[in-house]
Amino acid sequence: MNWHKLSPAVLTSMVFILAQGVGTFLIFFVGMLVSPDFKAVVYAFITGEAQGASFSSQAVVSFFAISLIVVDILAVVICYFLLRYIRIVTAADIASINWKRTIPGIAAGILGAFCISVLTEDVELPDMMKQLTLALSHNVWGVLTLVITGPVAEELLCREAIEGEMLRRGAKPWTAIIVSALAFSILHLNFAQGLYALPLGIVFGIIYYKTGNIVVTTLLHILNNGFAAVQLFSLDESYDETSYADLFGSTTATYAIAALCGLLCLVFIKVFWDCYRPRGETKKNGPT
Repeated sequence: MNWHKLSPAVLTSMVFILAQGVGTFLIFFVGMLVSPDFKAVVYAFITGEAQGASFSSQAVVSFFAISLIVVDILAVVICYFLLRYIRIVTAADIASINWKRTIPGIAAGILGAFCISVLTEDVELPDMMKQLTLALSHNVWGVLTLVITGPVAEELLCREAIEGEMLRRGAKPWTAIIVSALAFSILHLNFAQGLYALPLGIVFGIIYYKTGNIVVTTLLHILNNGFAAVQLFSLDESYDETSYADLFGSTTATYAIAALCGLLCLVFIKVFWDCYRPRGETKKNGPT
Protein backbone atom coordinates (compact mmCIF):
# COMPACT_ATOMS: atom_id res chain seq x y z
CA MET A 1 0.00 0.00 0.00
CA ASN A 2 1.35 3.44 -0.90
CA TRP A 3 1.87 6.31 1.54
CA HIS A 4 -1.05 8.31 0.11
CA LYS A 5 -3.54 5.66 1.27
CA LEU A 6 -1.83 4.79 4.56
CA SER A 7 -0.94 8.30 5.74
CA PRO A 8 -4.33 9.04 7.37
CA ALA A 9 -3.76 6.17 9.82
CA VAL A 10 -0.18 7.22 10.61
CA LEU A 11 -0.84 10.95 10.94
CA THR A 12 -4.10 10.60 12.89
CA SER A 13 -2.44 8.19 15.34
CA MET A 14 0.50 10.58 15.76
CA VAL A 15 -1.85 13.49 16.42
CA PHE A 16 -3.73 11.54 19.10
CA ILE A 17 -0.61 10.22 20.84
CA LEU A 18 1.09 13.64 20.79
CA ALA A 19 -2.07 15.29 22.13
CA GLN A 20 -2.18 12.72 24.93
CA GLY A 21 1.51 13.27 25.76
CA VAL A 22 1.33 17.06 25.69
CA GLY A 23 -1.96 16.97 27.58
CA THR A 24 -0.53 14.80 30.35
CA PHE A 25 2.46 17.11 30.73
CA LEU A 26 0.22 20.19 30.95
CA ILE A 27 -2.04 18.46 33.49
CA PHE A 28 0.87 17.93 35.87
CA PHE A 29 2.46 21.30 35.13
CA VAL A 30 -0.73 23.29 35.82
CA GLY A 31 -1.65 21.04 38.74
CA MET A 32 1.69 21.64 40.45
CA LEU A 33 1.29 25.38 39.96
CA VAL A 34 -2.18 25.38 41.47
CA SER A 35 -1.46 23.11 44.42
CA PRO A 36 1.79 21.84 45.97
CA ASP A 37 -0.16 18.74 47.07
CA PHE A 38 -1.22 17.86 43.53
CA LYS A 39 1.52 15.26 42.99
CA ALA A 40 0.76 13.52 46.29
CA VAL A 41 -2.97 13.38 45.57
CA VAL A 42 -2.43 12.03 42.06
CA TYR A 43 -0.09 9.36 43.45
CA ALA A 44 -2.75 8.42 46.01
CA PHE A 45 -5.29 7.85 43.27
CA ILE A 46 -2.87 5.91 41.08
CA THR A 47 -2.05 3.55 43.95
CA GLY A 48 -5.69 3.23 44.99
CA GLU A 49 -5.15 4.87 48.37
CA ALA A 50 -7.53 7.76 47.74
CA GLN A 51 -10.77 5.89 47.10
CA GLY A 52 -12.14 7.53 50.27
CA ALA A 53 -12.52 10.60 48.04
CA SER A 54 -11.77 13.80 49.90
CA PHE A 55 -12.75 17.06 48.21
CA SER A 56 -9.19 17.73 47.05
CA SER A 57 -8.95 14.23 45.61
CA GLN A 58 -12.23 14.64 43.72
CA ALA A 59 -11.00 17.99 42.44
CA VAL A 60 -7.93 16.26 41.00
CA VAL A 61 -10.07 13.62 39.27
CA SER A 62 -12.35 16.32 37.84
CA PHE A 63 -9.33 18.27 36.59
CA PHE A 64 -7.88 15.11 35.04
CA ALA A 65 -11.18 14.20 33.36
CA ILE A 66 -11.73 17.71 31.96
CA SER A 67 -8.17 17.66 30.63
CA LEU A 68 -8.89 14.38 28.83
CA ILE A 69 -11.98 15.95 27.26
CA VAL A 70 -9.89 18.91 26.04
CA VAL A 71 -7.22 16.56 24.64
CA ASP A 72 -9.83 14.53 22.74
CA ILE A 73 -11.37 17.68 21.29
CA LEU A 74 -7.92 19.00 20.32
CA ALA A 75 -7.07 15.82 18.39
CA VAL A 76 -10.40 15.96 16.54
CA VAL A 77 -9.97 19.67 15.73
CA ILE A 78 -6.49 19.06 14.27
CA CYS A 79 -7.75 16.19 12.10
CA TYR A 80 -10.71 18.28 10.94
CA PHE A 81 -9.17 21.69 10.28
CA LEU A 82 -5.51 20.93 9.54
CA LEU A 83 -5.45 17.41 8.10
CA ARG A 84 -8.99 17.62 6.69
CA TYR A 85 -9.67 13.94 7.31
CA ILE A 86 -13.08 14.42 8.95
CA ARG A 87 -16.28 15.20 7.04
CA ILE A 88 -18.66 16.27 9.81
CA VAL A 89 -21.77 16.40 7.59
CA THR A 90 -21.47 12.84 6.29
CA ALA A 91 -20.00 11.48 9.54
CA ALA A 92 -23.14 12.46 11.46
CA ASP A 93 -25.75 11.88 8.74
CA ILE A 94 -28.51 10.03 10.59
CA ALA A 95 -31.01 10.41 7.73
CA SER A 96 -28.96 8.22 5.40
CA ILE A 97 -29.08 5.17 7.69
CA ASN A 98 -31.35 2.26 6.84
CA TRP A 99 -32.17 1.35 10.44
CA LYS A 100 -34.05 -1.82 9.58
CA ARG A 101 -31.03 -3.26 7.77
CA THR A 102 -28.73 -1.98 10.51
CA ILE A 103 -30.34 -4.15 13.20
CA PRO A 104 -28.12 -7.22 12.47
CA GLY A 105 -25.03 -4.97 12.70
CA ILE A 106 -26.16 -3.56 16.04
CA ALA A 107 -26.85 -7.07 17.34
CA ALA A 108 -23.41 -8.17 16.17
CA GLY A 109 -21.77 -5.26 17.97
CA ILE A 110 -23.50 -6.01 21.28
CA LEU A 111 -22.94 -9.78 21.15
CA GLY A 112 -19.36 -9.35 19.97
CA ALA A 113 -18.54 -6.92 22.76
CA PHE A 114 -19.79 -9.39 25.38
CA CYS A 115 -17.90 -12.33 23.85
CA ILE A 116 -14.64 -10.35 23.66
CA SER A 117 -15.13 -9.10 27.22
CA VAL A 118 -15.35 -12.68 28.51
CA LEU A 119 -12.35 -13.86 26.50
CA THR A 120 -10.16 -10.95 27.66
CA GLU A 121 -11.39 -10.94 31.26
CA ASP A 122 -8.16 -12.36 32.67
CA VAL A 123 -5.98 -9.79 30.88
CA GLU A 124 -5.68 -7.13 33.55
CA LEU A 125 -5.21 -3.41 33.15
CA PRO A 126 -1.97 -1.92 34.52
CA ASP A 127 -2.52 -0.90 38.16
CA MET A 128 -2.24 2.82 37.37
CA MET A 129 -4.79 2.62 34.55
CA LYS A 130 -7.11 0.49 36.69
CA GLN A 131 -7.12 2.95 39.58
CA LEU A 132 -7.56 5.99 37.36
CA THR A 133 -10.44 4.34 35.47
CA LEU A 134 -12.08 3.36 38.75
CA ALA A 135 -11.68 6.94 40.01
CA LEU A 136 -13.17 8.35 36.80
CA SER A 137 -16.21 6.08 37.12
CA HIS A 138 -17.01 7.75 40.47
CA ASN A 139 -16.79 11.31 39.14
CA VAL A 140 -19.31 13.21 37.00
CA TRP A 141 -16.69 14.61 34.66
CA GLY A 142 -15.00 11.22 34.58
CA VAL A 143 -18.20 9.48 33.49
CA LEU A 144 -18.68 12.12 30.79
CA THR A 145 -15.15 11.36 29.55
CA LEU A 146 -15.54 7.59 29.62
CA VAL A 147 -19.04 7.38 28.20
CA ILE A 148 -19.50 10.36 25.85
CA THR A 149 -16.48 12.38 24.75
CA GLY A 150 -14.08 9.44 24.60
CA PRO A 151 -16.29 7.27 22.34
CA VAL A 152 -17.27 10.19 20.08
CA ALA A 153 -13.64 11.30 19.64
CA GLU A 154 -12.39 7.75 19.02
CA GLU A 155 -15.06 7.13 16.39
CA LEU A 156 -14.29 10.42 14.64
CA LEU A 157 -10.58 9.61 14.66
CA CYS A 158 -10.47 5.85 14.04
CA ARG A 159 -13.51 5.36 11.83
CA GLU A 160 -14.01 8.71 10.07
CA ALA A 161 -10.47 10.14 9.93
CA ILE A 162 -8.61 6.87 9.38
CA GLU A 163 -10.96 4.37 7.77
CA GLY A 164 -13.09 6.94 5.98
CA GLU A 165 -10.14 8.87 4.54
CA MET A 166 -8.41 5.65 3.46
CA LEU A 167 -11.58 4.57 1.64
CA ARG A 168 -11.90 7.99 0.02
CA ARG A 169 -8.32 7.61 -1.22
CA GLY A 170 -9.09 4.28 -2.86
CA ALA A 171 -7.93 1.77 -0.25
CA LYS A 172 -9.62 -1.63 -0.35
CA PRO A 173 -12.44 -1.89 2.21
CA TRP A 174 -10.92 -4.72 4.25
CA THR A 175 -7.54 -2.97 4.31
CA ALA A 176 -9.12 0.22 5.67
CA ILE A 177 -11.18 -1.76 8.21
CA ILE A 178 -8.16 -3.73 9.53
CA VAL A 179 -5.85 -0.69 9.65
CA SER A 180 -8.43 1.39 11.50
CA ALA A 181 -9.01 -1.47 13.97
CA LEU A 182 -5.27 -1.76 14.59
CA ALA A 183 -5.06 1.99 15.20
CA PHE A 184 -8.09 1.78 17.51
CA SER A 185 -6.27 -0.92 19.47
CA ILE A 186 -2.92 0.86 19.64
CA LEU A 187 -4.43 4.22 20.63
CA HIS A 188 -5.77 2.73 23.87
CA LEU A 189 -2.09 2.72 24.92
CA ASN A 190 -2.25 -0.45 27.02
CA PHE A 191 -2.33 -4.16 26.17
CA ALA A 192 -5.54 -5.12 28.01
CA GLN A 193 -7.78 -2.50 26.41
CA GLY A 194 -5.95 -2.81 23.09
CA LEU A 195 -6.61 -6.56 22.96
CA TYR A 196 -10.30 -5.94 23.60
CA ALA A 197 -10.47 -3.05 21.12
CA LEU A 198 -8.95 -4.89 18.13
CA PRO A 199 -11.80 -7.33 17.28
CA LEU A 200 -14.40 -4.78 18.37
CA GLY A 201 -12.76 -2.28 16.03
CA ILE A 202 -13.20 -4.72 13.14
CA VAL A 203 -16.93 -5.01 13.85
CA PHE A 204 -17.24 -1.22 14.15
CA GLY A 205 -15.20 -0.83 10.96
CA ILE A 206 -17.60 -3.05 9.02
CA ILE A 207 -20.59 -1.08 10.28
CA TYR A 208 -18.89 2.21 9.38
CA TYR A 209 -18.00 0.97 5.88
CA LYS A 210 -21.58 -0.02 5.20
CA THR A 211 -23.38 2.97 6.73
CA GLY A 212 -20.83 5.59 5.71
CA ASN A 213 -20.98 7.43 9.04
CA ILE A 214 -20.16 7.06 12.72
CA VAL A 215 -23.69 7.31 14.13
CA VAL A 216 -24.29 3.59 14.73
CA THR A 217 -20.73 2.82 15.85
CA THR A 218 -20.78 5.77 18.25
CA LEU A 219 -24.04 4.59 19.82
CA LEU A 220 -22.58 1.10 20.24
CA HIS A 221 -19.34 2.55 21.64
CA ILE A 222 -21.27 4.68 24.15
CA LEU A 223 -23.38 1.67 25.16
CA ASN A 224 -20.25 -0.46 25.64
CA ASN A 225 -18.40 2.16 27.70
CA GLY A 226 -21.54 3.03 29.64
CA PHE A 227 -21.98 -0.60 30.68
CA ALA A 228 -18.34 -0.75 31.75
CA ALA A 229 -18.70 2.48 33.76
CA VAL A 230 -21.76 1.11 35.55
CA GLN A 231 -19.83 -2.09 36.34
CA LEU A 232 -16.92 -0.11 37.77
CA PHE A 233 -19.19 2.14 39.80
CA SER A 234 -21.22 -0.72 41.28
CA LEU A 235 -18.31 -3.11 41.92
CA ASP A 236 -16.04 -0.54 43.60
CA GLU A 237 -13.71 -2.34 46.02
CA SER A 238 -14.78 -5.80 44.78
CA TYR A 239 -13.51 -4.92 41.29
CA ASP A 240 -10.74 -7.53 41.34
CA GLU A 241 -12.84 -10.23 42.98
CA THR A 242 -15.86 -10.38 40.66
CA SER A 243 -15.86 -12.45 37.47
CA TYR A 244 -18.29 -13.62 34.80
CA ALA A 245 -18.08 -17.10 36.33
CA ASP A 246 -19.60 -15.65 39.51
CA LEU A 247 -22.39 -14.14 37.46
CA PHE A 248 -23.22 -17.24 35.39
CA GLY A 249 -22.49 -19.88 38.00
CA SER A 250 -19.40 -21.54 36.53
CA THR A 251 -16.53 -21.06 34.10
CA THR A 252 -17.99 -23.70 31.76
CA ALA A 253 -21.34 -21.93 31.55
CA THR A 254 -19.61 -18.59 31.01
CA TYR A 255 -17.53 -19.81 28.07
CA ALA A 256 -20.49 -21.66 26.58
CA ILE A 257 -22.55 -18.45 26.61
CA ALA A 258 -19.58 -16.48 25.23
CA ALA A 259 -19.11 -19.03 22.41
CA LEU A 260 -22.81 -18.80 21.51
CA CYS A 261 -22.63 -14.99 21.51
CA GLY A 262 -19.50 -15.09 19.35
CA LEU A 263 -21.15 -17.42 16.84
CA LEU A 264 -24.27 -15.27 16.69
CA CYS A 265 -22.08 -12.19 16.24
CA LEU A 266 -20.49 -13.75 13.14
CA VAL A 267 -23.89 -14.76 11.76
CA PHE A 268 -25.35 -11.28 12.28
CA ILE A 269 -22.34 -9.49 10.83
CA LYS A 270 -22.53 -11.73 7.73
CA VAL A 271 -26.24 -10.94 7.35
CA PHE A 272 -25.50 -7.23 7.78
CA TRP A 273 -22.63 -7.35 5.26
CA ASP A 274 -24.82 -9.05 2.66
CA CYS A 275 -27.94 -6.90 3.05
CA TYR A 276 -26.50 -3.40 3.55
CA ARG A 277 -25.03 -1.66 0.50
CA PRO A 278 -22.17 0.73 1.42
CA ARG A 279 -22.68 4.45 0.95
CA GLY A 280 -20.98 6.02 -2.05
CA GLU A 281 -19.52 8.82 0.08
CA THR A 282 -17.02 6.43 1.67
CA LYS A 283 -15.58 5.49 -1.71
CA LYS A 284 -14.71 8.86 -3.13
CA ASN A 285 -13.65 12.31 -2.09
CA GLY A 286 -16.53 14.42 -0.90
CA PRO A 287 -16.84 18.03 0.23
CA THR A 288 -15.23 18.91 3.52
